[in-house]
Formats: sequence, C-alpha cells, structure tokens
Amino acid sequence: MERAAGGYRQVYDWVQGQIASGALKEGDRMPTEKELAERFGVSRQTIRHATGLLVEEKVLTRIQGSGTYIGCIAKPRRTRRSMRIAVISTFYESYIFPPILRGIEHTLSAAGYAVQVSFTDNRTERERRILQQILSGDEVDGLLVEPSQSALPNPNLPLYEEFSKRHIPILFFHASYPELPFPCVRMDDAAMGEQAAKILLDHGHKKIGGIFKSDDRQGKLRYQGFLKAMAEAGLPTGGPEIVWIDTQETKDLAPIGAYVLSRWQNVTGAVCYNDEVAVQLVDIAERAGILVPEDLSLVGMDDANLAGVCRVPLTTLQHPKEVLGEKAAENLLRMIDNPAFDGNVLFAPKVVERESVTSPKEDISL
Repeated sequence: MERAAGGYRQVYDWVQGQIASGALKEGDRMPTEKELAERFGVSRQTIRHATGLLVEEKVLTRIQGSGTYIGCIAKPRRTRRSMRIAVISTFYESYIFPPILRGIEHTLSAAGYAVQVSFTDNRTERERRILQQILSGDEVDGLLVEPSQSALPNPNLPLYEEFSKRHIPILFFHASYPELPFPCVRMDDAAMGEQAAKILLDHGHKKIGGIFKSDDRQGKLRYQGFLKAMAEAGLPTGGPEIVWIDTQETKDLAPIGAYVLSRWQNVTGAVCYNDEVAVQLVDIAERAGILVPEDLSLVGMDDANLAGVCRVPLTTLQHPKEVLGEKAAENLLRMIDNPAFDGNVLFAPKVVERESVTSPKEDISL
C-alpha cells in the first residue's frame, strides 16, 4: 500500500526544500508527474495532490498545455509571432475529416493565420517526420494535432515536450496521448458508446454485440461506455460477441466479414465503432443472407454523410464535425494569447434515429 498519509507530504516538502536551497528558481519548470512519481515511488494522483496544494498556496503555477512552474508567474510566452499554425490530422479526403479541417481552416484564416496542414495516415512514423520538420523550422505559433494510434504507446512524446519547452501551445482534437498534459477538444466517446448500446436496449435487445477500434482511444472509450450500459442492464459483456479491429480493417472489412458474423451468431443487435464500419456491415450481412434491421440491428456513430445514404439508413450518434474544428482552432488561438487558458472541450452526442434498428425477433439464428 502506498504511503497514503505521508506520500504527498514528502513531495510537498521536497519542492519547498528545492526552492529554499535555490535548486529550483522562479520560472523554472517542474519535473513531470511521471518523473516525480518514479522518484518518490508514489502514484501520479499523489503527485497531483501535492502540487495542487502548492498551486493553491501560490508556490507553483500550472499552465494548461505547458506544465507546472515555480512561482506565481510562469516563464513568459512566445512574443514573436509567425502567424502560422501547424495542423496535423490522420486523414483528409474521406469520412468526417473534410468538415473538421474546413472548420479549423476557416477559423484560423479569419484570425489572420496561415495554416500548414499535414497528414499522418494514422501512422506514428509519419507523425514523427512531420513534428521534426516543424521543429526544425521553428516558425509556428501553435500546433493542432489529431493523435496517431492514440491507444498505443507513442515514440514521439519527447518531440511534443520539445514544443512545450519552446512555449509553443499544443491542442489535440478527437483524442490525446494520456502521458501528455495538453488539452483536447473531442467528443464524449464514452457517452457515445453508452447511448449506442441504450438504443438497442430500449428496443428490447438483450443479445448485443459490438465492433470497436483497437488502436485509437476513441475505440476504447466507446467500448467503455458500451460496457457501462450493458452492466446497468444486467447483461453479460466481454464474450466472443465483441470484435476488435485496427485502422486498416476499418477501411476494408470484407476480408474479415465472415469472421465478424461468426462471432455474432446469436446476436440480434450490434454497436459499431463508427458509420464507416456500420455501412460495410450492412453489405456484408446482406451477402450472407442476413437482413438489417430485421435479423440484425446496427447502430453507427458520428452521423457521417454516408450514414444517411446507406442502403439501410443508419441510426447513429451525431458528431459536430465542422463545429468541433472551429472550437479546436478558437481554443488554440486563446491559448496563444493566454497560456493559462484551459482549452479542453467535451461535446455531448445526440441520437439520430433512422432505419437500421428495430425490435428483435423472438427467435433468431444468424
């Protein structure tokens, strides 16, 4: 058991001692929570408690997306402006990405900023090259990033920390890396998964499957919400009816279509990671002689354009798309002007009912 009573005090006293000795001076940046937790053998929550007390006492100052500093005033912000923002996204040409990026570009351009857009194809090695190129130029005032494979360990964290050392604000959209303190503008993905499951539950489904994305945090959070709804309904979870797929498989489910359906032999309804997956499953099911929604109800997520034009229009959860892009850009601009501004935003999903969900048949065998 962690030294619950004295663990935080040890950290608290160490910071005070470092300041008294001159080892830490006004404006110095504190070690990260991870570094302190390893140094003292305590949890990050304990570190957060100790530094929180010091912030309340004006000994430390936290700056969102930058770090924690000694004194009431942190290191000064960048005064030189290049009037250029770097935007890093996973994709551009398909799904919900064009309106998100349009919202970002319109907002930044209206504020007089040039926009430098790059795409990673959801690959960390491409992300690394892009970050290195931006750092070598040092000609941006801020960074808007959609993380690559955010559910997996990321080798690029030191590059993001370098931006922070240079006082270049970073804001993530869609998801963030849990090891980094930077704010994020995103959907409440756990709420999306929960509401998607509740749509099926409200229609009387009890044999419910799911297909979720394994390499992005959105998939893990949507599954987390799904689990919550199922637990509240007193239904079992975690069996073979849950299928995990990666980025490549979301683009083309055909090679594993039969496998997915084999996992759903007794399922009457399923929650899909997003509309792109759900639309493919409508076709895969039809080719196998399974009708949507008569034999299998499907719920998508994001309310992409393709959800409404699918052969069976999808019941789904709404994503704000362009509005999310606008808010991400707006909050980054506010962080540039005020490093203490909290840029975090969580959008609540809304249900869009169409034709892909109905009540289950009394007896079904897929």
